[in-house]
Amino acid sequence: MTTRTNARTQFLTDIYVCALEGGIGYWSTCIEYRWSTTQRAVIEDLEDVVHEITLDTIARGINAIADGSVAVSDSDYLRNLIRAASRSNDAGDVDAITADVIAQAGIYGEVIYG
Repeated sequence: MTTRTNARTQFLTDIYVCALEGGIGYWSTCIEYRWSTTQRAVIEDLEDVVHEITLDTIARGINAIADGSVAVSDSDYLRNLIRAASRSNDAGDVDAITADVIAQAGIYGEVIYG
């Protein structure tokens, strides 16, 4: 298990909730969703593949976009927004579209939908 500061955990949780409640619904169905105790969700994508989403998934997506290993549309703007949010642990500028891209990067290692 990864050790995180409270600020980092809250930041990742904010993006996790944003992705699940507003970002990824057009390409997935949520089968199981927890946010208050253990942040864990199970989703099924359009290909009927089941995936688990945790804070580690969100962190992996952020890191992959920030380091350039995952290509994103509007890459400079989006990459810089995600880097700035990650540095400050402030998800205030992360909207549902950005949370969706982060979740896809964490799940698939690329952005497939949208």
